Amino acid sequence: MTTTPATAPPTTAEADVIIVGAGPGGSTAAYHLAQAGLDVLLLEKTEFPRDKVCGDGLTPRAVKQLVNMGIDVSTEAGWLHNKGLRIMGAGHELQLHWPELSSFPDYGLVRPRSDFDQILANQAVKAGAHLRERTNVTGPILDERSGRILGVTAKPVDERGRQSGDEVSYRSRLVIAADGNSTRLSLAMGLGKRDDRPMGVAVRTYYKNPNSNDDWLESWLELWDGENLLPGYGWIFGMGDGTSNVGLGMLNTSKSFGNVDYKDVLRRWLAQLPPERGFVDENMTQPIRGAALPMGFNRQPHYTRGMLL
Repeated sequence: MTTTPATAPPTTAEADVIIVGAGPGGSTAAYHLAQAGLDVLLLEKTEFPRDKVCGDGLTPRAVKQLVNMGIDVSTEAGWLHNKGLRIMGAGHELQLHWPELSSFPDYGLVRPRSDFDQILANQAVKAGAHLRERTNVTGPILDERSGRILGVTAKPVDERGRQSGDEVSYRSRLVIAADGNSTRLSLAMGLGKRDDRPMGVAVRTYYKNPNSNDDWLESWLELWDGENLLPGYGWIFGMGDGTSNVGLGMLNTSKSFGNVDYKDVLRRWLAQLPPERGFVDENMTQPIRGAALPMGFNRQPHYTRGMLL
């Protein structure tokens, strides 16, 4: 829903930049902009801590960004370090160390999204950004003549996402849409998906198992159900807390994309692994959940009329 200044609800706050969504992208942008001295308003529709479907693994490139933000990534602070990738495929197992480069750390990390996002949001707040949780953005405020975005409308919501107060307005010189794969703000600004960009889907859950402190991020290039090759790829990432994050993904380049039960494929693959690994239903600590994975900057342009993706 779009709104004009004349019909917008009362303005609650103004800022140099409004960022919609306090996930890793939104909070990182908020941190750096606040560090640069800008007045930043970070709007998040849920309340921390909250979970997201994710593999929870971070490569050295991601680790570098965390270090640059001043985040303590030590094991004492609850981060599980890993040495590299364990690649499984075609009957072979390869262990590939993260490279030793002067510009990047030589280790990866694992951290559950249930508190990872909150760590980044808190760091943005420490840098000077203003975080407003339980604030569900409902649409852009557009200039009637130019169509430029001037801010957003939003409604306060309770823990179940139900509206809990009157709709409000926030104004800024720039709006950053970091509101996830559905990005309703981008849709309201007329930015549709590009069908020539890849799309993926992933499902994951957690299992209690003896390899929770694994030094490697385990990636499966092939998934087998007995003699049948299943579609997709898999991962097993130890969390360091007695559980492992286990999941599979699939790209829309696969003929099976959208035509299989992804949860069933995950169970069939895990049923072929050695029983001592512990990937059985009684060891599952959470339901299997899934999410879409848009890729390749599938909405363009990346900047338009005062909004940055």
